[in-house]
Amino acid sequence: MKKLMYFFALAVILCLIPLFSALAQTGTVTADALNIRASASTDGNVVGVVHSGDKVTIKDTSGSWYRISCNGKSGYVYKKYVSVSSGGSSGGSSSGSSSSGSGSSDGTCQIGDSGSAVKKVQKRLIALGYLSGSADGSFGNMTKDAVKAFQQNNGLKVTGKVNSTTLNKLNSSSAVKAGKSSSSSSSSSSSSSSDGTCSPGDTGAAVRKVQKRLIALGYLEGSADGDYGNMTKNAVKAFQKRNGLSVTGSVNSKTLAKLNSSDAKKAVSDSSSSSGTEKVNWFKGGSNIVPHHTVFKVKDCRTGKVFTCRRWTGYNHMDVEPYTYSDTQTILSIVGHWTWKRRPVLVKYNGHVYAASMNAMPHGTSTISDNGFDGHFCIHFYKSKTHSSDQVDSEHQKCVEEASYYSW
Repeated sequence: MKKLMYFFALAVILCLIPLFSALAQTGTVTADALNIRASASTDGNVVGVVHSGDKVTIKDTSGSWYRISCNGKSGYVYKKYVSVSSGGSSGGSSSGSSSSGSGSSDGTCQIGDSGSAVKKVQKRLIALGYLSGSADGSFGNMTKDAVKAFQQNNGLKVTGKVNSTTLNKLNSSSAVKAGKSSSSSSSSSSSSSSDGTCSPGDTGAAVRKVQKRLIALGYLEGSADGDYGNMTKNAVKAFQKRNGLSVTGSVNSKTLAKLNSSDAKKAVSDSSSSSGTEKVNWFKGGSNIVPHHTVFKVKDCRTGKVFTCRRWTGYNHMDVEPYTYSDTQTILSIVGHWTWKRRPVLVKYNGHVYAASMNAMPHGTSTISDNGFDGHFCIHFYKSKTHSSDQVDSEHQKCVEEASYYSW
């Protein structure tokens, strides 16, 4: 009798193992920073944080929340920011539950898809500056937002889906990069003159030589791409100002001669700029300049508009939120629509002004309920990194450099 009961119990356990396995799903975090809470509520205590690309084990659902575990932490996260990638049922539907599908064989894809087609799209979006991080082949919210920004900038219907028209434009040589517009992209096709002088909008070998010299003297960061854009223009203006030349932003014969001379003055150090704006290294004291939960001012360099923010958190860069609904509307008036595009900004706090760069895309956790902004956004400083890739983002750094030539 005892042996019979033993075998019966064993049979029951063996039958339940597949069931328990089916209940567990794997999800991928799509938000830059997502709080793990002790209860399925925004009022629940924060017990940990997961970041974009992190894999979580989904154990159960509770309304709009998943109960998950990741890296020894267990608790609840908002379903909206988790893309489910394996089969089985977690006891409820979610916005990410369709992500086990694959993109079509023709390369088109949409949110929820995964696989090689998505990866190819992500690689192209990264190359064009619309997406940061790595191509993981999972079409989540960040990829959707990047596609929408690309469509907006390239005169396409903004859907967030990669149809054949979007795919063809994405893979074309005429695809407009982030930070440019389709109406202005043609203006940069002119070539610089044969005598080495050049000006904004020019391209070619002469521009590349100027950029290399500006990099060597510390006025310009990154690589010499031969494209005379705003970064090069601002670097030239800084060089001209420091070397007693007429500040025009164009390289005439007099500027070119000074630039190539042995007595050309180098740029000021990283801690400050000729405008009095400080350029602080994020990992050498910069992360502490604005304490967590502190209110501070931000000025958009290109429009001069000012708004107020509050720092939430952020370890690789600063995660912030508009302080009021009015501040959200000011940001929207600057960017036109929510976007991952980088913009040069100045951060003012405690009597100091710092060069920085921001995007204007609501994502992840929100701690201010009445500001009309569903999430937070990112502000980068000199040498700061993204959360998803743990790498320095070149586009943010270009904007930080540009901001260093502005004054409050």
